[in-house]
Amino acid sequence: MRALILAGGKGRNLVPITETRPKSMINICGKPVLEYIILGLKDIGINDQIIVLGHQKEKIKSYFGRGDRCGVSITYAEQKETTSIGGAVMSAQKLFSQNEYFFLVYGDIVFSPNIFLNTLISFNSIKGPTATICLPPAPGLYGNIYMDKEVQITKIIEKPVNRKFGNYILAGVFILPTDFFKLLSKVKSNMEKAFDLLVKDVGLHASIFEEDWIDLGYPWNVIDANKILMKSIVKTTIPTTARFEDNVRINGPVFIEDNVTIKAGVTINGPCYIGADSFVGNNSLIREYTSLGARSLVGYGVEIKNSIIFDKAKIGRLSFIGDSIIGDSVDIGSGVMTVNTDIEKKTIKTHINGKYIDSKLEKLGAFIGDDAVIGASNTILPGTIIPHKAKIPHKGSI
Repeated sequence: MRALILAGGKGRNLVPITETRPKSMINICGKPVLEYIILGLKDIGINDQIIVLGHQKEKIKSYFGRGDRCGVSITYAEQKETTSIGGAVMSAQKLFSQNEYFFLVYGDIVFSPNIFLNTLISFNSIKGPTATICLPPAPGLYGNIYMDKEVQITKIIEKPVNRKFGNYILAGVFILPTDFFKLLSKVKSNMEKAFDLLVKDVGLHASIFEEDWIDLGYPWNVIDANKILMKSIVKTTIPTTARFEDNVRINGPVFIEDNVTIKAGVTINGPCYIGADSFVGNNSLIREYTSLGARSLVGYGVEIKNSIIFDKAKIGRLSFIGDSIIGDSVDIGSGVMTVNTDIEKKTIKTHINGKYIDSKLEKLGAFIGDDAVIGASNTILPGTIIPHKAKIPHKGSI
C-alpha cells in the first residue's frame, strides 16, 4: 500500500508563520509536521509515499529530497491550484494504478502516534474504504459525520447549521480505493460530494480514534500541537556533548540535542525540547511545553513558557515569552514582555485576514514572523501578530 500526503496548503489563517513556509513545514520539537506524518506511515510499513506540493514547494523538496533522510521513497505531484482539497488529490491520479487502495493523509494535522495503525487495523477488518474519525477539539469548527450502529458513515456535513453537531469529525486520514479518483472527476473535484457518492455507492467505514488530534488552522493550534508532540518526551535525554554549568536544575522530562550550552542557575521544567547548538543564559527559567529551536540564544534571566521558539532566534536578557510563537532568526531585545492574559480575564482575540478571531483561550501571547526585530523594553499585547521582517524600535530610546 502507498500513501498520498496533501502538503500544498498555504495556511492563510496561520500568518505570520506561513508567510515563509508551507504549513506542513512548521517545525515543532525539532521536526516539521510533515516529517512526523512521513515517519508515522513508515512505522506501519508504508514506505512508498507521494507528496502533493503547492505553496513554497521547494522548501519541502529541498528538505526531504527523495526520502533518504526518513528512510522512505518519496514521489512528488504538483497541485495546480491551492484552494481545493479535491484538486490536490486529483493532481496525483496518474501516479496510481487501478484496483489499488492507498492512504490519503492531510498534511496539516498533528496526532498521537497510533492513528495510522488504528486506521490500518480497521481497514483490514472490513477490506473496504475507511475514514478515521475523532472528537473535535472545539464544537462547530469542523465538518461533522454521522454513522449507524455498524460504524458505517451515513452522512458527511462540511458546514453544520443550527448548531446541530455530530459527535465526530473526519480526522484527515483515510484508506481509499483508486476508484475514488473517478468519483472526484464526476463532481469536479468536490471532496464532500465525492465522499457522498462513496458513502451511497460503496460504503465508508469509520475508524474511531479517541486519542490526541488537532489540525493546524490558526496559530494557537500550533501551540496545542506542541503539547501533543511533547507527550512523547517521557524521560530526560542529555547527550555527552551538552555543556552544563553548576546549579542547573531539571525537573521533569527534557529532550536536549547535541552541543547545547546551559549556564549556571538555569531551571528547566519539562516537558521541554532544546534544539542543537542552543544557548541558555544564566538564571533563566524554561517552563513546561517550551520548544527551543536549533542555534537559538536565550539571554540572562529570561522566562519562557508554553512557547515555540524557531531556529536561530535570540531572546534578550530579562524578557518574558509566554504562550507564543517566535519565528526563525527573530531578534528580541532585552526586557521585552509578551503579555499573555487580558486584564479582564476575557478570551484573547487575534486579528487575522481582516477580522478578529476568538481563540477561546484566556492565555495567549504573540506570534512573531521570521527575521523580525523587536527593540528593547517593548510590551507586546495578547494575540498580537508581528509580520515577517518587521522592525519595532526600542521603547523609550533617546
